[in-house]
Amino acid sequence: MIFALADHIEQIKTGTKIMTRRPTNRYKRDHLCAIQPGRGKPGIPDGKILIIGVREEYKSENKIWGHILKREAELEGGYTPEAFEELYEKMYPQWQTRYAYLFEYFTTEEIELMEKDPDEGFALYYSRVSQQLRKGES
Repeated sequence: MIFALADHIEQIKTGTKIMTRRPTNRYKRDHLCAIQPGRGKPGIPDGKILIIGVREEYKSENKIWGHILKREAELEGGYTPEAFEELYEKMYPQWQTRYAYLFEYFTTEEIELMEKDPDEGFALYYSRVSQQLRKGES
């Protein structure tokens, strides 16, 4: 998955960016994705993201339903809903349907552990999810 803004990659690694919206539904839940710093560039070597949730969204002029929630805009990279929607419109002016992806970052070492020992990997994944829930995160 391409993340062209360098600060987004750092936010992914620190866990402050855990959502992204795309005009395509090409990524599926439980899919492990490389993090590419640009189109045609190789994925970063130190980790990948795991898609843990996908939601379809539709464009609307309705003020109530036409913008993402404040918390989700923050999880997209520290935006306000208005700033995020403005940026998204600039990137994808013709969009009518988009997909919101919730993801979790895992280091290369964690991924190797999951592949080597699925029980340990399962425990690692669910301990992270429970930590997020206790913090009140999505």
